[in-house]
Amino acid sequence: MSRDNFDQQLDRLTGVLAVMSRDAGVAIRGASTALLEVDRGAAELVVAGDAVLDLRRAEVEAMIPEVLIRHQPVAYDLRLVVCALRIASALERMGDLAVHIAKIALMRHPVGVVPEPALPVITGMADAAARIADKTAIVLATRDRLDAMQLGLDDDEVDAAQERLLSMLVSGWPYGVESAIDLALLGRYYERYADNAVNVARQVVFLVTGTIRL
Repeated sequence: MSRDNFDQQLDRLTGVLAVMSRDAGVAIRGASTALLEVDRGAAELVVAGDAVLDLRRAEVEAMIPEVLIRHQPVAYDLRLVVCALRIASALERMGDLAVHIAKIALMRHPVGVVPEPALPVITGMADAAARIADKTAIVLATRDRLDAMQLGLDDDEVDAAQERLLSMLVSGWPYGVESAIDLALLGRYYERYADNAVNVARQVVFLVTGTIRL
């Protein structure tokens, strides 16, 4: 395989990751809409769309052996291949977490899941997750370490919101155990979504610098 053909394969690989990142962002926005606007249709779209992310991860995994077998990759190429597998896995998990949020909305529909006292915190987490999704796509496109570091700061915002939510739930929550469980799970899902986005950023930093730290 010529170097030009090899580079084309690597471009295709990174292109699939870019599409996965976009899909993961669409999923978290749809899940948040389903949750906060009690929108059954939005939730169903998120659940149905998850199969596409699964297929794209499988596509990435199927491309790797061909890339490695048919060419003698240099160190950067090998890092790209390793990072591509890890990034695809993280993006797929982000889609799965969006599905978990959508399924909670579906399970309680037509009743809203988020009582008024928790609405500001959950809305903040939803907004932060959407920003994180956008920045993940930017990091994949630019491979800029500063962009990647910014994702870590956004993740801190989600972690702080999760702590506020848990404090609210253990301080005489008046809406019952079922509501508390739903909200605790939602907070965890948003937190894990952000954590996986940070993992994508770490892999991009590793790709560019050879070190895993942001």
